[in-house]
Amino acid sequence: MAVVQADSPSSLFESLVAEIREVGASFSRVVVAFSGGLDSTVALFLCLTALGREKVVACTVDWERYFPEKARRQVLFIREYFGIRHYFLPGKRLLEDVASGGPSCNLCTRKAKLATIKNYFGKDTLIVGGANQSDSWGKRGMKLLHNTYSPLFDLEKKDIQELATFFALPVRRIGENHFREGCIVKHLLKPLVSPYHAEAVIKSNELLWKILDEAFPEREIANVKIIGPLSRNQALINVRPLPPSPVRKRIEGELSNLPEIEDLIWVDEPVTLVVRANPGQYHNPEALFWLEKGRLQLDFAFPIKVRWMCSSNRRLRTFQVVECIKGATLS
Repeated sequence: MAVVQADSPSSLFESLVAEIREVGASFSRVVVAFSGGLDSTVALFLCLTALGREKVVACTVDWERYFPEKARRQVLFIREYFGIRHYFLPGKRLLEDVASGGPSCNLCTRKAKLATIKNYFGKDTLIVGGANQSDSWGKRGMKLLHNTYSPLFDLEKKDIQELATFFALPVRRIGENHFREGCIVKHLLKPLVSPYHAEAVIKSNELLWKILDEAFPEREIANVKIIGPLSRNQALINVRPLPPSPVRKRIEGELSNLPEIEDLIWVDEPVTLVVRANPGQYHNPEALFWLEKGRLQLDFAFPIKVRWMCSSNRRLRTFQVVECIKGATLS
């Protein structure tokens, strides 16, 4: 399949619509995996334009407590805005099973999201996602694989935003920044093995977003990363640009009241993360490079360096951030 390129939003739109029609022609139904964010909204709009409402439906895998309330409201808003058929499918247990082995966005996409949709709708269905060059699936996955298709696969985030702006699509802030749903579990940088870890990442991020929506709405990045050993939760607060001192003090005060969090660190300068990785990742330099640059750095407010260690925990499928060192450098 040729790489989609264009010199304007209108020509890019025409190329994408033509490709979607070609790919979708051999399927009786097209289901857009819809999260409410920028990418899946643009993918849904393109599919509706190319194939029509009779053939296209939207489906949201419901993570329940791990699904930000703003994202849920946006999903329902877009459903009414486009006048489409839409389904919610349960996914909480699968998400927790994936997260119990450590952070793994790609495994979650395959096992918790896409598998849930495929099992419900059957094989003669094209599953469309919003993966692109700004996320892990876009970097390491495939544009078209069997009945899974990512029409935005070749695009950068700015290209997708230009399409949304050109067609005045109603994309609204629903999470950590303007254009993504702010998946809460991805901010848990260690295995989810008890409610203690779940409560820490859910409560801290929802609280941070609530305060910033009221006092500092224009931010590029806003999240709380939960790290540390399994017995202790340390919260790394990432906000860029840094909010004024009164807002920071309010955030510190309210987060410190959460019983699931023992320590708070503002990421207000470069930091070094000490990370244990399973042996398969640890002995693969390409995997370590991708985890540092393509997975971790994107959500941090300042530059990071990683000190990798090989884990002996056989239950750890991916990695665990065990410590954050401020102002430290590696030789």
